[in-house]
Amino acid sequence: MDATSMVETSPDSFAMNEQDKFRGEVIVLDGGMGHELKSRGISDGSFVAGVLANENLLQASTVEAIHYDYLAAGCDVITTNSFVAVPRRMRECGLATDEPSAFHRAAVLIRSAVDRARAATQIIAHDGKMPQKQIAGCIPPLTECYFGDQVPTIEDMIPEYVMIVSTLIDCKVDIFLCETLSTCREAIAILRALSQSNSRNIPIWVSYTIKDDISNELRSGDSLMDACSQIIKLASSLKLPLEAIGVNCSSPSAISKALLCISPLVSGSGLKLCAYGNCFQTTTSEWMASLNGDNDKQKESKRVTSAEEYDHNGYLLPEAYARYAREWAALGAQIIGGCCGSRPQHMKQVASILRS
Repeated sequence: MDATSMVETSPDSFAMNEQDKFRGEVIVLDGGMGHELKSRGISDGSFVAGVLANENLLQASTVEAIHYDYLAAGCDVITTNSFVAVPRRMRECGLATDEPSAFHRAAVLIRSAVDRARAATQIIAHDGKMPQKQIAGCIPPLTECYFGDQVPTIEDMIPEYVMIVSTLIDCKVDIFLCETLSTCREAIAILRALSQSNSRNIPIWVSYTIKDDISNELRSGDSLMDACSQIIKLASSLKLPLEAIGVNCSSPSAISKALLCISPLVSGSGLKLCAYGNCFQTTTSEWMASLNGDNDKQKESKRVTSAEEYDHNGYLLPEAYARYAREWAALGAQIIGGCCGSRPQHMKQVASILRS
């Protein structure tokens, strides 16, 4: 039986003694920001509106409140709300008119995102009831996520990533979170940018987004195994502190299968596996297919989850998501969070089930 076909049962099939293997060892990452901002009436759900909320005097407090809610829910690490704070997106969205202004605008937004996250950690620290929390600086795709054919060459990406990395270093983030990468070349460009910085002591987490129906492939079609192997080798050759590698922004069932594929790569290496999934009943692969006019409903039959696991709006229920988190931990994941559609309620359930 191949690795991608081994996880076909419900997360409930994992026995309690499996939980003994990971109890107390999992770092809980936060959940999504964009949809949470939308639910609180702050943005239209777009990434741009979400990142601009960091510097809006009337909205910044809500960003801080969401960070705080994740920390209060039991998360150990919160991620900067800066997913599209990259130069080329600044120009595409009309927030800058040329390359220098685009770099400057992106840097300002990154700094404001770190400020919002740090304000939340300081409030938690002032309460004095929780261990010290950390901030992960988001290092995202430079173009529309999921679409590998839009990703520039490695050489073209490095200058933008150097700016992002340098800004995050200046802001003193605790972790570099390179997330939702749909190609291996994005990860290569990020590591090469990091090698040009003075970031040698900041741990690096690299996370790919995969096809929901072919969980051993990145959304670009790159092999997940090859992408992970290349990054592990490159980080070693560049003497970079790669701490974790994994999968995010994909369906929970696809992530379970992906972890089975890549866990042998990290076994005995000292690297951690990370996993944080989407909470939508309609998968990203189905959404992408619909953009191409492919309305084939057969993909729905491949879902492992049942309709009862979702609310009336098509969001995965917190207790159902927590069962997946328990499954990922049993499969070896040591960093577990939530991605698009997840909320503080989801992460509270995750923290509870992993620490009970």
